[in-house]
Formats: sequence, C-alpha cells, structure tokens
Amino acid sequence: MTIELRWVTAEDWAVWRPVRLAALADAPQAFGSRLEDWQDAPEHRWRTRLSLPGAVDLLAVEDDDVVGMASGVPDPDDPALAELISMWVAPAARGRGTVALLVDAIARVLAVQGVEHLELSVMPDNDRARRAYERIGFTSVDTLGDRLPDGRHETVMRRELTAERTLLAYERGADRYAERTDDHRAGLVDDLLALVPVHAHVLELGSGPGRDADALEAAGLRVDRSDGSAAFVDRLRDAGHQARVLDVRRDGWGGPYDAVFANAVLLHVPRSDTGAVLERARRAVRAGGVLAATVKRGDGDGWSDRKLADPRWFTYWDEDALAAAVTSAGWVDVDVRETTRPGAEERWLTVTARRPEEDRPDEEDRP
Repeated sequence: MTIELRWVTAEDWAVWRPVRLAALADAPQAFGSRLEDWQDAPEHRWRTRLSLPGAVDLLAVEDDDVVGMASGVPDPDDPALAELISMWVAPAARGRGTVALLVDAIARVLAVQGVEHLELSVMPDNDRARRAYERIGFTSVDTLGDRLPDGRHETVMRRELTAERTLLAYERGADRYAERTDDHRAGLVDDLLALVPVHAHVLELGSGPGRDADALEAAGLRVDRSDGSAAFVDRLRDAGHQARVLDVRRDGWGGPYDAVFANAVLLHVPRSDTGAVLERARRAVRAGGVLAATVKRGDGDGWSDRKLADPRWFTYWDEDALAAAVTSAGWVDVDVRETTRPGAEERWLTVTARRPEEDRPDEEDRP
C-alpha cells in the first residue's frame, strides 16, 4: 500500500476530528491537549483549529484509511520560524517512514512561505520520539520548552530548512539556471569514463538541464537521470528522457549501479548529513562500483544567491576533510584533487572512489 498525503482545511473538520481524538487516546503523554478537552468540542472549535493563519494541516491516508496527521504552524511573531504540532501516526503505520513523509511535506510548503526553521517539543523522557526526530534532521536546542507540572521543561528540537529552501531556489529558477549553464560537459564526465566500461549503468544525481547525462550516453553509458527539483525533472521528461525526482536523504536510489555520478550536487548537503548520503551512494552501487563527484573548495558553509535570484545552501570542503568523509562512508581508492579551471571565480574539488570488492550487499542495501 502507498501512503498519500491530504491537505485539510476547516471544511474537513469532520474528517480531522476522529483522527485527532484517536491520537489523544493513543498517546496522551505526547500532547499538551487532553482527550476530555476535545471529545465533546463543538464544530466551531474544530473549524477554528483548522483555520490558523498560514498553517499546513496534513493527513496521511492509506487505502482510504487515515493513518497519521501533523501540522506546521508559522510563528506569528517570527516569520522565519514555524512549529510542528499534532504529530501522530497510527500504530499499524509506524516504522514505515510516515513521520518523515509528513514532516518533509510540511517543510516544503513552509519554505515557500519564507520559513527557515521548524521547531517542535517533546517530553523530556520520550527518548523514542527524540531519536525518531533526530533521524529526520531535528536536533535539540538550548531553548527551554513549556514548563511541566513536575517542574521539568519540554525538550525543544529544531530542523533547519536548508534543503527545502535550496530546492525551492531551483524550482523557481530552473529556466534561468539552464540558460546560464554552458554546453561544455563537465570534466567529471571524463573522470567517470576512465573508471567504468562502455555500457556501464550510471545513476546521475542532480541531472539539472541534462548536459552531462547526454555526454555520458553519447559515450556509450546507460544513465538514470534524477534530480531533487521537480522543475528539472519536468524539463528532462519534456525533452524525451526518463527521469525521476530523488531526495538523496530519504528516497530509494535503486540499483545496484556501476557508478553514481554527482556533479555539483553534494555541495548542497549539510555537512552533518554528508556521511549518511555517501553511505547511501555506496549501497547503491555494486561491489567495485564507482563514485564520481565534485564539490566547492573552501571553508565552512553558508548561503549564496550567485547564479540564481534565490539563495542556495553550500557546504565547502578541503581535500583532507572530503577524503576523510568519503573514506568513513566505506569507500576505498579515494582520490581527491583540485580541478579548478584557470581563471575561474570559484575553486572546485573532484573526488572518485570505489566500493570495496569484498563489500558484498547486505540487509541495508536496497534495490
């Protein structure tokens, strides 16, 4: 079964009501509201709850059954902040990525509204919930949450919407980006061609306008095109190519491939998430398979509006740190070198590596 998301409004209060009551009955310790406060609430109160300004109220639906809910509510005093509330997943749907599905969808919508940070609160002794939120990008902050009757405070957790805001820049600026991208294939194409045989099967991350995929196919490789931006995927499909939207943090990559090709893609991944993405790349290729990627050389990280009107997040690397990150993710034969073109305004690093021949597929590998 596939879980789908439904955005609800005040007109859907009668659908929202039984789900909310089920959540309060199932996990009373997880909510500030109590079942007895809501079970006899009149219609206007439910409508008011679903009419919060700027709020995103979602239901997770599977085979016509509602199996989860969550809301994102902008802070009226801080347009860059929103709070995640009313999160609940039915017991039968837990452990299947439903929380991530709901939160990611809310984050994308809130990013369009200009939200930069998403916060939530959990009970201080709810380690299971805290770990679940950590897996989808939340970290605990020093801010004290609401005071509890026993004197303790709720734990506040925050997720930066860097990925959502960066993807939004590409969604809005896909045409402009394509116009400003020259027709000369990236040097990374030649690096990959030197490492794989003709007819090798390659997963390209961040295909963008499709320039490098065309060059790889012209050289005899089979390329699966993907991008985090639906706008780029639509352009590729309109040009007659098969392509899919791929979130490198959450979605299944497919495979096993002979190589993963990522030209100017990993530079948008926050440093804290890079190790996990590199491990996913390794599991997506066969034993002996290749990684070929480029990132920007430099220190730290931050936002830049160069090339596009909207800002994009960049993580900068030096040779030693990048080599260490790739090696820690289980790759071998790691080669990192600077590949900045003469006269270029920005400096670039290229990394190639292989999955060890003895690194056989295991239960973590996913087709």
